[in-house]
Amino acid sequence: MKIPRYTISTVLLLSAIAALGIALVQSQMRTASLQKEINSLTPLRELDIAAQVEDATAESGVPATVQSLAFDPTGPTYLVSYAYHAPDSGTPQTSSFLLTYKGDGKYVGHMRTGPYLDAEPDENGEFGTAIVVWDREITNVLDQRPHD
Repeated sequence: MKIPRYTISTVLLLSAIAALGIALVQSQMRTASLQKEINSLTPLRELDIAAQVEDATAESGVPATVQSLAFDPTGPTYLVSYAYHAPDSGTPQTSSFLLTYKGDGKYVGHMRTGPYLDAEPDENGEFGTAIVVWDREITNVLDQRPHD
């Protein structure tokens, strides 16, 4: 008995489709597992915001290390707790300040302790060192909007 050619090619095609289907299901399961793992970690957005605060303080000459960020969605604000070494004595100091959402992914706050406290106010009447942080997730989405 001879098997028709179209039956063999059909079986091969169905086998290939089944193998691809299995591979797709496995990759989706792996992706879901990795997504769960990522969600259990500190959000990348918060790590990015902390890095931007640390970069801004490094530029001021007295680098600070962000110890924690607490988001308050009703604000929306971030309470930023940080540590630095006092330039005159070298002793470790800690403090905090608020980053307030100003729109389009921009947060603004003022550090008003020790070396970050300016003697003269800025153009908005603020005495502390201004910290501007961009939430890159939001600003990337805004940059991708069609421009009119």
